[in-house]
Amino acid sequence: MIKLSRFEMNKAILTVFAGGILAVLLSLGFPAPAFSQGEPTPSESRDQLDAPPNDTDIEAGKLIYFRKCVWCHGEEGGGDGPSADRLWPRPRSFVEGTFKIRHTASGEIPTDQDLFLTVTNGLPGSAMPPWDGILTEKDRRNVIQFIKYRLVKDVDFKDPDESITVIDYGKQVPNSPESVKRGEEVFRVKGKCLECHGEEGRGDGNSTQKDEWGFPIFPADLHKCWNFRGNRRDPYNPRNVFREVSTGLNGTPMPSFKDALTEEERWDVANFIMSLCERRGEKAEPLAMDPLTDHPVIRFVIKSFFVEGEIPANPDDPAWQDKERTYIGLAGQITHKPRNFVRLVDDVWVRSLYNGKDVAYLLEWDDRNKSVGTPETMAQASQIRETPPAGDPIAYKYAKFITNDSVGVAFAAKWQDLTPPTKPRFINGDESNHLDVWKWDADGTVGSYTGQGWDHPLEKRASKDVKTASAEFKNGRWRVIMVRSMATDDKENDVQFETGRYIPTVLYAWDGHNGDYGLKRSISTFYYSFLIPPIPNTVYIFPIVGVGIVIAWEFWVLGKVKEAKNQKK
Repeated sequence: MIKLSRFEMNKAILTVFAGGILAVLLSLGFPAPAFSQGEPTPSESRDQLDAPPNDTDIEAGKLIYFRKCVWCHGEEGGGDGPSADRLWPRPRSFVEGTFKIRHTASGEIPTDQDLFLTVTNGLPGSAMPPWDGILTEKDRRNVIQFIKYRLVKDVDFKDPDESITVIDYGKQVPNSPESVKRGEEVFRVKGKCLECHGEEGRGDGNSTQKDEWGFPIFPADLHKCWNFRGNRRDPYNPRNVFREVSTGLNGTPMPSFKDALTEEERWDVANFIMSLCERRGEKAEPLAMDPLTDHPVIRFVIKSFFVEGEIPANPDDPAWQDKERTYIGLAGQITHKPRNFVRLVDDVWVRSLYNGKDVAYLLEWDDRNKSVGTPETMAQASQIRETPPAGDPIAYKYAKFITNDSVGVAFAAKWQDLTPPTKPRFINGDESNHLDVWKWDADGTVGSYTGQGWDHPLEKRASKDVKTASAEFKNGRWRVIMVRSMATDDKENDVQFETGRYIPTVLYAWDGHNGDYGLKRSISTFYYSFLIPPIPNTVYIFPIVGVGIVIAWEFWVLGKVKEAKNQKK
């Protein structure tokens, strides 16, 4: 066993912190190397397992493991590395030889190609990154052999009795409205998938489950296919869903449905689940993915559209639904205590409308549990300075309280005075450039707050200008509309909106089921609110007048031509 020095331990923890910050920065998007699915072919034999490697390859894999993998997976592969308690989901323990993402039957060991693809593509939605472009193919294959033959204790990969049965994809059922409809029926009735994944598939069914190691595990939110662990960086491919429905996920409550559902039914339910994943436009096209973060591409402008009359309070009103929405990626606030290592809200979708008098924001985000705090629990939360370990991410297991689900949208209050690209600090602003924060809480309160730095709690102002037009929780999703006058009397503290200008904007989210409160929250980087100037009536009038003038001029010219011809006669 290799012993790690205190310096190496500290280096590991700092590496993970830096990696988390880098992940936020990488959301800007840069090209990444291409990859291949390389799926194993159907087999009833052990041909899918590589022959035991020589000791030289295993030792080479050991060096790779102790340089790259030990920090999360631990010295002996127990999933207990120095960073493990700050990661969610927790790193895999290799000791038991239990692997989730496979092409083999339930309870069976994976093929070598399965393990290779996991190391190559990583596990989206977790801290496990893709290692292609960092490790050579040979390095990746060597580290797999070291794991199989040195770290796995409860399974013998050389034992001929360890069966390997690679699934057959059969004949893929094309995606169609008919297939999606049949798949929904399977999801709801025969497969009973909604019991865990929820009525609308947002992972809000049974949220009290645990994995094989006793850690809480949440059903997948099927509206976020980019977070599916085994999507192989190809999130909208129904083959990934078919595979996991067929094999199950070893070590989790997700069983195999190979015997319970026919091949066609598994393809239908895969097509249905793909129909749930977030899409864009009337054609329901897949969202563009950032190749480095494996999340939707960030577009940094929140467009606010002009509407005539009152801004609708119903989020289902066509005035809202017909407008473009913006994906806001959220990261855990890990800079200051109490830190949020386990962000259970990782994005918010935003729409905005204005009518020349008021401006409104519709904020939508998935949350597996509706959480409403009490004065007593909120008072308890305000005293928390340390962060509970992430091994069990539900904070009330430690603090015995639930806080409010909350959402905030913050603006640089003095954006007119900032010289681009200067912005306030997005964590509560700073003393010289404060933030105007609109914050809504699940107990029904809403208000304006001033942020003047991370070490200053948000200061609630007496202003009652910010109002809640509507707020509802249904089937694992919050939808909240906050509205305020575009201009207020408090020019010092309130953001003043102008059309055609880029106003720095930040989003915050607090998950009460996770005990989020104060600095313990999910945060975005700076985006920009942009109120699109309304199209003036002159845009429509001038062309009509112009056409009229042209027509009149043509008649005048024709008249003159006719008059000249008559004079010649």
